[in-house]
Amino acid sequence: MKGSYPRNISIIAVVFIFLIIFLAVVNLYISLQFRNEFVIYDQNKIISIATLCSDYLNKYSDRSELHYFFKRIGSAFDLDHIIITDTLGNRIFDSGMLPLELSLPENKIDFTDDFKRLPEPGEVIQNNDKFIYLNPEPHFYFYTSLIYSYSIMFDKIFRWHIFYITISLLFIGFLGIFLIRNLFLPMRYVTNLAKDMGIQMKKEDFVSETFNEIFKKMKLKEETLVEFSSYIAHEFRNSIGAISGLARLVEKGKKPASDIVNECRTMEDLITRLLEYSRPLTVISASVDVKQLIDDAVVRAAIPKRIGVGKKIKTDIPQFIGDYELLLVAITNLLKNSIDSIRKKGFIKVAVSGDNDFIFISVTDNGSGIDESDMDKVFNPFYSKKEQGMGLGLAYVKKIMEIHNGRVELESKKGGGAKFILKFPIEK
Repeated sequence: MKGSYPRNISIIAVVFIFLIIFLAVVNLYISLQFRNEFVIYDQNKIISIATLCSDYLNKYSDRSELHYFFKRIGSAFDLDHIIITDTLGNRIFDSGMLPLELSLPENKIDFTDDFKRLPEPGEVIQNNDKFIYLNPEPHFYFYTSLIYSYSIMFDKIFRWHIFYITISLLFIGFLGIFLIRNLFLPMRYVTNLAKDMGIQMKKEDFVSETFNEIFKKMKLKEETLVEFSSYIAHEFRNSIGAISGLARLVEKGKKPASDIVNECRTMEDLITRLLEYSRPLTVISASVDVKQLIDDAVVRAAIPKRIGVGKKIKTDIPQFIGDYELLLVAITNLLKNSIDSIRKKGFIKVAVSGDNDFIFISVTDNGSGIDESDMDKVFNPFYSKKEQGMGLGLAYVKKIMEIHNGRVELESKKGGGAKFILKFPIEK
């Protein structure tokens, strides 16, 4: 329901879930940026060392001197192993070999065992803690393994970090679903109960206000049941008393037997009307032509000539879904109620309007009106101030409105006429 507490909670829950996902994505993005920074740091370190080796190769030609300087470079930069080769794979330097061993012809090396491909000039390729770099000028391959590779250490941390984020998201997701489900179970129950009872849920103080309304409705139903029992007992006692009296008079020949039959028919009519009111209503929903509905209701109500009728129906009313026959009964009952309240000449005005959420059908009269103390009772079954009335007309209107998820409202004052408003929610 628009603007209701359950809708707001749903929005908050969805926003919260998206916020958690957003934070996880941001966390993952930042972690990837950190990893890239460490990878770039290691690669720049390799390039810097290779540039330094290039300077030594250009400056010194003696293998013993180069071996000495390259050894010092390995120690200074915590390199586990250094191999420098030409583009054909001939070793120029290998920290694991002596200078004399480098001149042996079988000491060529193939890097494809550790790397799927060899780098382009100026490119660094990494495989775990092993790096290979092709120096652009002069051309030589610089291969090394770092004792302390920041990218490798961060990769280990990063894998645990991803595992932690995944487990956390799964846990938060299951926890969120569990909490939301258990939170909404009572809300859904209250919402459906309020809907079945025709209670309009409010945005503010949903729980307390709705429970108060439900309590009032249940109390009212209990009171109605008591009144119903009292009414039935009273009517049946009167009828049984009348039948007993008539039977004695018929026995004495003072009354015809047809009077007993007439009294039984009165009881039968009472039972029929009670059963008609109490039976469940089946709604056959379809698109309703509101103008035709009002015209048919006016005809069925048989409004006497002493009462004028006015109609005001807006042309821009949105699609209206409902049970045509039941709605016809409801509006006809309101028109008949207005007719009974007008003693002499008067008028009845039927108006149809709407907004984004509701369609309004109002029936206004200038009859005797309803006392303020009776306004809460007029929709109760068996409440009537008419001598021949059972008090089921307006109660039936309310029942029809409730099964259409709508409600009926009353504006009136004693001697100032009455206005009944039917409010139907628009199907979205």
